[in-house]
Amino acid sequence: MTSQAEKEADNKEDPKLLKFIHRWAMSPEDAKEIARKYRKQSESAYPQDEPTRHQERVADKIIGRYAKLSAMSGGATALTGVVPGIGTALAALGGGLADTAVCMKLQVDMACCLAECFGYDLNKEDARHLAFLIAAGGAIEKAGETVGVKLASEAGVRLLRSYIKGATLQALKEFFRRVGLVFTRKALERTLPFGVGVVIGSSANYALTRYVGAQAKEWFILDRKTPHADPKVS
Repeated sequence: MTSQAEKEADNKEDPKLLKFIHRWAMSPEDAKEIARKYRKQSESAYPQDEPTRHQERVADKIIGRYAKLSAMSGGATALTGVVPGIGTALAALGGGLADTAVCMKLQVDMACCLAECFGYDLNKEDARHLAFLIAAGGAIEKAGETVGVKLASEAGVRLLRSYIKGATLQALKEFFRRVGLVFTRKALERTLPFGVGVVIGSSANYALTRYVGAQAKEWFILDRKTPHADPKVS
């Protein structure tokens, strides 16, 4: 039986997936550069558009970029089911969690770029944590589960704002622990022989990232409509 001390220690420890993402997620500077590049293209092509329209167009470009990258990573990481040893660097994460880690890293990067696109300053820790929560929450929803409310809703906006103002670290740990558990189970299909897992990995990662991106974009649009006490997270 697990002791109370062991339970408390487990609660304090970040899930392996969250540790991986914290280490390997893109820097605020890189996210700013991607968002800035797409914004410049949008303003050049459509100089008369309102700022909000530019935001939404840039968001679509970012989502498309990361959906394609996730599809590529899905095929590559699924090769571990075909050619043993190719994923040695990720093997320490354990089984399907390695596959999940690559896709989630890209989804977090996407959410960081979207946060920058919608005016959040990623040099602020809370803004960065918000991107992590949105990416993980969207992935959980795509898996058919829930974070308590629909992410892309007014209730979802209030929920994540409340986490940022309060129990941010606890929420991050819980979200990423759930992502790890859910997607490790689902990743078993990647071990199918004869390369079938490669096809499943590519299409599944593309669909997942598209879904997470769409939910994230809608979250930021709803958030944009609601005044902040301290704009764009302190």
